[in-house]
Amino acid sequence: MDESFRGLLTKDIHKSKVILTGIPFDNNASVGKGAALAPQRLRELSSHLPPLTRAGEDISSCKIYDSGDICYQNEDYEAYFAKIEKQVQPYLALDKLNLFIGGDHSIAIPLQKAFLKEAKRRNKKAGIIHIDAHPDICDIYENNKYSHACPIKRAIDEGFDKKDIVLIGMRGFELQEVKYFKDHPELDVYSSSFIQENGINPVVEKIKEKFTDEYMIYLSYDIDVNDPAYAPGTGTPEAFGLNSLDVLHILEHIFKICNVSAMDLVEIAPPLDCNDITSWLGLKTVYELFHILNQKE
Repeated sequence: MDESFRGLLTKDIHKSKVILTGIPFDNNASVGKGAALAPQRLRELSSHLPPLTRAGEDISSCKIYDSGDICYQNEDYEAYFAKIEKQVQPYLALDKLNLFIGGDHSIAIPLQKAFLKEAKRRNKKAGIIHIDAHPDICDIYENNKYSHACPIKRAIDEGFDKKDIVLIGMRGFELQEVKYFKDHPELDVYSSSFIQENGINPVVEKIKEKFTDEYMIYLSYDIDVNDPAYAPGTGTPEAFGLNSLDVLHILEHIFKICNVSAMDLVEIAPPLDCNDITSWLGLKTVYELFHILNQKE
């Protein structure tokens, strides 16, 4: 069996509900490398995955148009990110879910920039829900303003309103990030400790209250928000994380509540994985979200 996303692919973009774009890039990862191989590996594994949810619901009507990969060709980072922004802009203009598979989290920098432009074109407010073990709100990390530790700060620099950003699952902080949060209390931050103590309901209620119909949402899902017991194959694993069902339930609520127009799935590193546990987690999670797309028709 060699067809990726069996039963879900379409060659007609207008018949799709999801536009899939791979961004195989991990030069800006600070610890373990390998996330550049995730788009290829997830496609390979998806050929073995039937178009069904964990409860057996048929999702075969959720058609995917695979636009291929946007590959890094030894450009400087600004040129590569400009290329990403230019190539995804026409896809964001379509009434589809754009799913971007990274790659390290720095790929969100050009994606969120393009997303903000599209939201303004539609006269919508742009929100970010960032689900991650790390806040990624460093200004500069390891002398690199394009580090995977910087996408939320770059998004704010590009014009996202801090009050329109929600950060979920954090447990690995830099000192500069803690200071930034103290200086900017308008940012909503829900650490993994908060969720473990209070459950997911306060987070879900805040999202429901904050992101009304006037918003388009960019959902950024770093696989390392899951505890390493569930997602060992990632470059910066952080102990004391969320269990995979809590993460799934948060994501499901976001899809039910919000107008999620774009989503990235980042930091899956197949060379660091064990028996593809982490890749399978990412795949099975997005299949559950495809089911919610079908239900929202």
